[in-house]
Amino acid sequence: MSTSFDADAIEAAAGKIGKIMKDHMGTFEALKPHWPNAGKFQLAVWLERVVDDRRNGIVAHAEHLRIAFETFEKKLKELAKEFEEADGKNADKINKSILDFERAVVSDVNKFDDNTEKEQHNFTEDKEKKGFSPNSPADGDGYNDNLKEKVTT
Repeated sequence: MSTSFDADAIEAAAGKIGKIMKDHMGTFEALKPHWPNAGKFQLAVWLERVVDDRRNGIVAHAEHLRIAFETFEKKLKELAKEFEEADGKNADKINKSILDFERAVVSDVNKFDDNTEKEQHNFTEDKEKKGFSPNSPADGDGYNDNLKEKVTT
């Protein structure tokens, strides 16, 4: 029994997969600049943090999908090329490409998350305040907040 494949069909599918989130990221980008402003009393601050956390989660999830689909597109195209050039000696190379895909997605998502945490400052505390850190749970960006902590104003 032999295995057959269509490299052009694999590349076409890869292109479609890569476009899935590229074509729809505008919706998620539009969420980014909208920060809640419920007031400066304890319940309002808590509500702001919860809404901010959920918005950030939606945006980050969309970015994770975009990264995964773009990486999938790239790796599928590489795989199609390797299949075209495959002979008995290339099986290990193809297997390595498949394993590299998962590592690439995880690495790209982790880089995105690290950069997001460094860049997000939404409605942060006074940056002149002693001990202010833009990557602390107290920075008000919702990316690393502990929502179980008591809110103080």
